[in-house]
Amino acid sequence: MDVPEALWAGLIVGIAIATQFGAISALVLETAVRAGPRAGAAAGLGVASVDVAYATGAVLAGGAARAGLAAHQAEVKTVAAVILALVGVHGLWALKRDPSRDQRAPAPSQGDATRPFGARSAQYLRFVGLTAINPLTIVYFGSVTASLSLNGVAEGVAFVTGAGTASALWHLALSLAAGHAGRRFTPTIQRAVSVAGRLAVVLIAIRLAIAI
Repeated sequence: MDVPEALWAGLIVGIAIATQFGAISALVLETAVRAGPRAGAAAGLGVASVDVAYATGAVLAGGAARAGLAAHQAEVKTVAAVILALVGVHGLWALKRDPSRDQRAPAPSQGDATRPFGARSAQYLRFVGLTAINPLTIVYFGSVTASLSLNGVAEGVAFVTGAGTASALWHLALSLAAGHAGRRFTPTIQRAVSVAGRLAVVLIAIRLAIAI
């Protein structure tokens, strides 16, 4: 596989993984609707950053990735199910304890342009953490890269670049669209979206646990 082929493969793999609607996608959408497009974009870039890190790790691990993942597939899925369930339940509990939370989002006329940079940085770091502790991401990249013939540093860099670019573009498009749509939602609808997003995380965790 030469460099252009590796770049193209990275783009395909990156978009294929990013477009799988899972717990993290649900949380990115919920954040964008509730907090606005800039906060959503920060969340999406946090996810893409971890995708780049995991793609890099999978490329470096090579064939060892497939062997390791095959040997511990059940354990990885169990950890992922537990983590996602905790994240979803905690989010629902937070909404129950603080019913007015969503109503403190910026008014549509203000958008989120007045939100401090620190708040968006916090969203970025939050989603870096959420994506990093979800082991399914490394499973996806490890399974794919183990089947590819990346025979040099240049090919590996091209693959990671393609995967990262695809992930970033997808998550930015998703979060910006949801964020701008959310500006037209009433606080009641925003809250309903928050509940639905966090409930979706719990349901995904249950489905994953059943499949173990």
